[in-house]
Amino acid sequence: MRKICLSLIFISQLFSNDDIILDEQKNNIQISDEPKVEEKPIKRVQNKLEYKGTVVKKVERLRNSNINFSNETALGKLKKVSLNDVVLETLSNSDMIRSAREKVIQSQLKLDDGLADYYPTLNFEYTYSKTRHYPGEDDKSQYKFYNDRNYRFVMAQNLFAGGATYYNVKSLRESLLVQRNMYKLTVQEELNKAIKAYFGVVFSKKAVETNKKHMIKLQKILDIVTIKYDNGASSIGDLTSIKANVSNAQTKLIKDKSKLEEALRYYEYIVGKKFSKTLPYERDFNIKIAQFDKLFQRAVSQNPNLKNYYLNIEAEKYKVQNAQSKFSPKVDLEVTYNDIQDQEDYEGDENDFTGRVKLTYNLFNGGKDKNKVLRSYSILRDLKFRLNEEIKKLKWNLSKLHTSINSVKDALKSTKSEVSSSQEAVEAYWEAFKLGEQDLNVLLQGQRQLNSAELELIKFERSNIQDFFLLLGYTGDLLAYFNIDPENNKFVNFSTSTYNKKLYDDLKDKKLLFDEEVKEKTVDKKEKKEQKQKEIEKEPSLNENIDLFIKSFLQADENSFMIIIKEFDNVYDAFDFIKEQKISKEAFAFDILKKYKIKTIIARKIFDNELDAKQEMEKMSKTTNKSLELKTIKDIKELYIKYLEGLEVKVKEPKPKVKIVEKIQMLKKQQSFKTNEDFKKKFLEANKENYTINIATFTSMKEAISFVKKEQIYDNSFVFKYIEGKELVKVMYGVFENYQDAVISLDILDDIKQKYYPVIEKIQTKQKLYKQNKKLNEKENKTQEYEIVTKSKIVDSTEDKKNDLKENKTKSLNDFEALFLDVPKNYYTINLATINTKEEAKEFTLKHGIEDTSFVFSFGDKNLAKVMYGVFENYEQAKKALDELPLNLRKNSPYIEKIGKKQDLYNKYHSLGKEK
Repeated sequence: MRKICLSLIFISQLFSNDDIILDEQKNNIQISDEPKVEEKPIKRVQNKLEYKGTVVKKVERLRNSNINFSNETALGKLKKVSLNDVVLETLSNSDMIRSAREKVIQSQLKLDDGLADYYPTLNFEYTYSKTRHYPGEDDKSQYKFYNDRNYRFVMAQNLFAGGATYYNVKSLRESLLVQRNMYKLTVQEELNKAIKAYFGVVFSKKAVETNKKHMIKLQKILDIVTIKYDNGASSIGDLTSIKANVSNAQTKLIKDKSKLEEALRYYEYIVGKKFSKTLPYERDFNIKIAQFDKLFQRAVSQNPNLKNYYLNIEAEKYKVQNAQSKFSPKVDLEVTYNDIQDQEDYEGDENDFTGRVKLTYNLFNGGKDKNKVLRSYSILRDLKFRLNEEIKKLKWNLSKLHTSINSVKDALKSTKSEVSSSQEAVEAYWEAFKLGEQDLNVLLQGQRQLNSAELELIKFERSNIQDFFLLLGYTGDLLAYFNIDPENNKFVNFSTSTYNKKLYDDLKDKKLLFDEEVKEKTVDKKEKKEQKQKEIEKEPSLNENIDLFIKSFLQADENSFMIIIKEFDNVYDAFDFIKEQKISKEAFAFDILKKYKIKTIIARKIFDNELDAKQEMEKMSKTTNKSLELKTIKDIKELYIKYLEGLEVKVKEPKPKVKIVEKIQMLKKQQSFKTNEDFKKKFLEANKENYTINIATFTSMKEAISFVKKEQIYDNSFVFKYIEGKELVKVMYGVFENYQDAVISLDILDDIKQKYYPVIEKIQTKQKLYKQNKKLNEKENKTQEYEIVTKSKIVDSTEDKKNDLKENKTKSLNDFEALFLDVPKNYYTINLATINTKEEAKEFTLKHGIEDTSFVFSFGDKNLAKVMYGVFENYEQAKKALDELPLNLRKNSPYIEKIGKKQDLYNKYHSLGKEK
C-alpha cells in the first residue's frame, strides 16, 4: 500500500511540472544523454524491520527521444507568403515561359514572311568582266581584248498561283494561334508547378507539427511509466511497450522532416532564391464545383490541349487547299531594265526595257503534288482521331476528379468529427490515467487513433486542394482564377503581390539605396531617431476602412438600426459617394436585386436606438438628394447574405388552372420532298465511267430526308425511291471522275462512314436503277394524314388572373432576358443564328458558353428559335463585340440589328394567350 501511495505522490509532482517540461521542449532545449540522478527519501518495511535513509535511483530516458528543433526554429523566422505571390514570382522567373514566348515571335515572323509573298521583288544586278579572245582581229595581234560592263533592275510579281499564297497565309495564321495557345499552356504548366511546390511545403510542415505534438505526448507518458516502474508500480511490459511507441513515433517524425526538407528544396527550385526565406501557409480555400455535365462541356471548348487540336486541324485544312493549288497554272510578271555600258565591238550606250508574262504549268512530276495532298488528308484524319481520344481521356480525368472532390469533401466532415471525438476521448483518458484509474494500453490506443485521424485529415485537405486546381486546369479556368492573361505583355502584375509590396516598403524604410554616391553618405544616429519620431503613420485606405466597418457590422446587435442610402446604378457610383461624404469608416456598399435589375445601396452607421437613427437621417436628408430608409441590422444582414451567396430570382410557381380540352381532327397534306434538281441533272447526265458514293438505303422517305438534313449534304446528294421486294429509298453522294477522288471525299465523311458504311461504285449502276423506277419517283404523293389539334381554355379566368399570369411569365425570364426586353428600342444586338427548335438553340448556347449573355426564344408557326447575343448602346460597341466573336460562331454569318425588331417579334408570339 505504501508503495502505491509513494508512486502516486511522484506522479502528482510530475504533473505539476508538466507545463515546465513542455515549455522546455518548445524552447528547443536538448535533453542530456546522461542518466538523470535523483535522490528520493524512502521508507521501506522488510522482515518487519523499518529502515530509514536515502536511496539514489537512476531514471533513464530513451536516448532516441532527444528532439532537435533547430529546423522548426528556422521555419519560424521565415516570412509567410500567399499562393498568389508565389505564382507571380514563379511566372516572372520561368525560362520555359520565355522560351515559349520566343516561339510565338518565331511564328509571327513566319507569318510576316508569308505575307511578303503578296509584294513584288526588286533586284539590282551589276556585271563587270574582262575577256581575252583568241584569235585576235588581225595578224598583228594574237589576242583580242574587250570589257563587258552592264547593270539592270529586275522587278518580279506573281499574278496567279491557284491561291497558294492565300492558303499559305491562312495556314500560318492558324499556326500562330497554335503557338499562342502553346504559350498559354506553358504558363499553366509553370503555374501548376508553383501550386504543387506551395502546398508541398504547407502540408509537409503540418504533418511534422502533428507528429511532433504526438511525440511530446508519448514522451510525457514514458516519463510517468518510468517513475512508476522505478517504484515498482508498473511492469517491465508497460515500460517496453511505451518505449516501442516512442521509437516508432520518432521514426515517423524523422521521415516527415525529410519530406519537409525535400519540399522546401523543390519550392526554392521552382520559385527562385528571392523567395527562399519565405514560408507558404495558406490552406483554406472555398472549393465549389459545378455539375459534371457543365464542367465537361466547358472543358471541351476551353481545355488548352483540345484547343491545340482544334487550331491544328484548321491549319491543316488550309495546308490541304495550299497543296491542291499546285494543280493550277502559275502566272508571273517580270519587268527588266538593262543598261549596257561596255561590250565587244561597243559603239555607244545601249539600254533595254523588257516586260514579260510567264505561264508555268506542271504536266508531270511523278505524283509529288498528288502525294502531298493525300499526305495532308492523312495528317488531318490523324489529328481528328487523336482529338477524339483526347476528349475521351479528358472526360475520364474530369470524372475522376469530380468524384474525388465530392467524396473527399464528405470524408473531410467525418474526419473532422473523428478528430474532435478522439481529442475529447484522449483528454478523458489522461485525467483517468493521472488518477491511476485508466489502463496504459487504452491511453496509448487513444493517442495513436488521434494521431492517425489528424494525419488523415491533412491527407484529405491536400488531396482536395490539389484536385481542385487540377480541375481548373482541365476546364481552362486556372489562369482566370489568378487573373493572368498571358497575351498581355505585362500579365505578371506585382501590384497584387502583398509580399513584394511589403518587401519594397521594408527596403524603403531601411534606406537601402543602391547608388554608390549615396552609399558613401552617413547619417548620425540622432538624426535617424529624429526622423523616426517625425514620421507619421499612413492613414488606412478606403477599402481597409470599409472592411473594418463590415467586421463591426457583422458582430453588432441585430436589434440595432442603420440608415440605408439608395439607389446607385453600380458599385463605383456608391464608392464615389462614400468618398465625397467621407464616411468610409462608418459605411459599406453592396448589391441588391430590384425588379430584375442589379442596384447598389449603402448601409451607414450603427445606432443603438431608433430615435438617434431618425435624427441622423433628418440631418442627412438636408445634404443629399438620395432616398433614405431606416432598417434593422437583422434585415440588412439578410440582404447582405443574399449578396454574398449570389443574387437569385425565386419565382413562385403559378397556381394550377382547370382546363377544358376540346380535340378536333383536321386533314393535313404531307409535304413532298424534292431532291436537289441541279445535282439530279448532273448525276443522271454524268459519264458512265464516273464514280459515286452509295451512302445508305432507308425504308422510308421520312428517314432519308431526316438523314440528308442532319448531315447537311442536300446540295451534293441525290435521293430516289426504288422497289426491291418492297419500296426503299436510296441516298447517293457526289459525282467523281476517278476512284481516288471518291476515296478522298469518303474520308472526309467520318461520322457517316463509321455509322452507315458507305461504298464507292460506278455511277452507271445507279443511273440504270433510277430509270427502272422513274415512274415511281415522278408520281405525286397524294397521301393525307390526320393530326389532333388541341384547344384549351381556362375556367373562371378573369382579367386579374391574366395579369398575374403575365407577371409570372416576366419573372420566369432570367436577368439578361429581362434586360433584353426592357432596354430602349434604339439599342443594338447581334443576331447569331436561327435554329429548328428552342431545345437545340439552348444546347447551342451551352456548347459555346454564351448562356448568360444570350436570349433564346421561339417564333413562327414552325416554332423556329432565334439566338440573340448581347445588348449594346450603340453600333460601334456591337461591331466590336461582333469582331471579337470566336471563329466557330462567326461561321454562322451573324449580323447586327436594332433590338426593337426582336422585342416586337418576341412580343408577337409570346404575348398573353399566345405563349407556347
